[in-house]
Amino acid sequence: MSCLRECRRLDYRRLRLSVGAVAWSVAISLTGGEAMVTRDETISRNGSTRATAYAMSCKVITAGNTTFVAWLDHVADIQVRSLNRETGVWSETVLVGKGVDNHSGPAITMDSRGHLHIVYGPHHGPFNFQTTQRPHDVSAWSPVEEVGVFATYPSLVCGPDDTLHLTYRGGDMPRRLMYQRRPKGGNWSDPVEVVDSKAPSGYTQYGNALAVDAANTLHLVFHIYDRHPAGGKAAGYLTSTDAGRTWQTAEGVRVALPATPGTPCFFAQSPELDMRTSNVALSPQGRPFVFTSHLKQRPPGATLWSHDGTAWRRRDLLPEISKAFPERAVAMHGTLTFDTSGRLYLAIVTGSPSGGGWGSPSWEAALLVSDDQGQTFETCALADANPQVPAWLLNVERPYSHRPIDTPMLLYTRGGPGKGCTGGDCTTVHAVTLRDPEE
Repeated sequence: MSCLRECRRLDYRRLRLSVGAVAWSVAISLTGGEAMVTRDETISRNGSTRATAYAMSCKVITAGNTTFVAWLDHVADIQVRSLNRETGVWSETVLVGKGVDNHSGPAITMDSRGHLHIVYGPHHGPFNFQTTQRPHDVSAWSPVEEVGVFATYPSLVCGPDDTLHLTYRGGDMPRRLMYQRRPKGGNWSDPVEVVDSKAPSGYTQYGNALAVDAANTLHLVFHIYDRHPAGGKAAGYLTSTDAGRTWQTAEGVRVALPATPGTPCFFAQSPELDMRTSNVALSPQGRPFVFTSHLKQRPPGATLWSHDGTAWRRRDLLPEISKAFPERAVAMHGTLTFDTSGRLYLAIVTGSPSGGGWGSPSWEAALLVSDDQGQTFETCALADANPQVPAWLLNVERPYSHRPIDTPMLLYTRGGPGKGCTGGDCTTVHAVTLRDPEE
């Protein structure tokens, strides 16, 4: 038996085992309460310092009884494995390709025929794009195609008509938020500038995250970070009903591209803010949900945003974190998703109320679950606390195409951020299985 983990209304220990190439742990109830986490498996001990980053890139997909995961091994190896959910047996790890540094991480999606599609580095692209040669089989991939202009941070989704949609940070300096699509059997479209920070020079970043619904409508959330002064000063949302040809606000107002800080598509905006956005998740009613982390705030906090068809609604998440984890605050943004029942899962990283710095050893992974779309939450730690090594870079399973998902799996990285884009020790990559609430 290893360390006791306390969850709000939950209490359990973890039995640590090792089977073959996968180390795993099982949550065992001590008091009759049911644990949220049933299994935490180490799927790689050679992870990159950004093994499961970043939030806009989907890295977990389940089709039928098979879950597919993708991550970045040290320094920049693009790895994929599959898990048979009935037997609990993992496939061998498949090396798909190589990037150049820890910003080369993959984004995956799947089409209606069961073919996986993957986009990955190099840092400042063009990206490499590949497709599995056979449905539901990651052992063989198509030759590499290139897509993107000076591209980093991919978000890739597949619509009901099997059109692929891709956003990324790219273009000339200072970089923009870019969009391209690839119809079934076709070629990638020319890149389109969707958002421009209008920064006069230097570094920019957007947190560009896509989702697609059953009506083939695209949903895009993003922030604008630049260094004039340094900070994420705006968080916005755009939607497209015509495969990315035109874009509009949540209220249906068409915007001229590229959107800029003066465009009325932002739900939070101030020169005093420093925000980052999560991915975007769609409720069963088709409403967009996103959360923002607030890094200048003390203690650092987070806000859950949702659009009800008329206006954006907000929910402060810091009280939930403080109640479940006294003396802790929000360290960085994470990811969120809905399951088939409408249950909302929000994976987030907690840390010191004073901040603590990027990838601080004190950072810990947590899960917030809501059965009422964010009005109330049940909260639990996702990983055993280790004050020397952070558990972070949370990446929760999302729907591929428009298909709803059952209880999601998620990935996280255990290990420090290293120095720069190539330095640092190897990390461990973890796959977490959550309890099916119907069992």
